[in-house]
Amino acid sequence: MRKFWAIVCVVGFTGFWTFGFIAASGAFGDRPFDWLALAACLAGLIVGTVARLRVVALTRHVPVGPRVRPQEGATTA
Repeated sequence: MRKFWAIVCVVGFTGFWTFGFIAASGAFGDRPFDWLALAACLAGLIVGTVARLRVVALTRHVPVGPRVRPQEGATTA
């Protein structure tokens, strides 16, 4: 399930940046403004944020393996 939510997160934020650029170019550029691009941008932001929160929730209790070592000289709190 973690991989599924990670892929959804990437797709959501890709839509956010892509349609956000299209909406910004319509607002500030030579292209006519498109409300559908703004709606798709906001939908991508919402999907990406929800998926990111799910990834964080699912990976909160991932055990640290024996091969994962802290850097030398690093202090732990």
